[in-house]
Amino acid sequence: MRTVMLIASVAMVASGIFCVANSSAAFISLAFVIGAVFLIMGVCEIIIGRRADFERDETAIGLTKDGIRSIIIGLVIISGQVNDDIAAQMIFGLYLAFEGVYSFRTDWLNVTHVPRDQRVNMTISAFMLVIGIYTLFNTSVFRFPVIMLIGIGLVLIGLRRFAQSFTIEYIRPSFVTGNEEKLREAQEEEKRALAKAKEGIREQKIAQRRIKKIEEDIEAEQEMMKEAQIRKEEREVEESLEKQ
Repeated sequence: MRTVMLIASVAMVASGIFCVANSSAAFISLAFVIGAVFLIMGVCEIIIGRRADFERDETAIGLTKDGIRSIIIGLVIISGQVNDDIAAQMIFGLYLAFEGVYSFRTDWLNVTHVPRDQRVNMTISAFMLVIGIYTLFNTSVFRFPVIMLIGIGLVLIGLRRFAQSFTIEYIRPSFVTGNEEKLREAQEEEKRALAKAKEGIREQKIAQRRIKKIEEDIEAEQEMMKEAQIRKEEREVEESLEKQ
């Protein structure tokens, strides 16, 4: 699974470099290449999102959503729905801007404690956001060639997927995975049962201590009642002797 993502990301970067090298061309002349790369990337992301195992900081659902979005963009481009440079510029500007925003994480805000590999992802996401926002206003600022901006965006997308591929673990056979999941569930049930047993023992000990304390109080009260009865009988004897 990791190899599939690496190959797809390299293809995305290569297409981006190709677009930069042919920045003077019109978008319609390179639409098939760009659309095909997005379709390939989207299919790979969906397959990986459904089959691969991820570390705790990644979710298969997020990667599947990225794949669906890439397929939609690829189908729109490859079917000829985007046939002028301005429309392509707006689409890619929004795509890069949203991709840059969605890829940011709250733990990146503390830059000094961010791991080195996460700093790479943070830098790529920041570049995607900046390039995406600039692309939306390109016609009003420096008027760079649209294909060049799209090529830079494809390179950034490919680099992000390349870095993301290292969080993917190789898929394991389903029967092994199923047995391991059953083992984990059984172990968790055992832990819960032990916890309940320990809680029951603790409550039993508390109840036993309460019973013992109550019994001691009852014995003390009985002793006090006996002493009071003895003193009462002694006073009655003394009074009877004085009367005689």
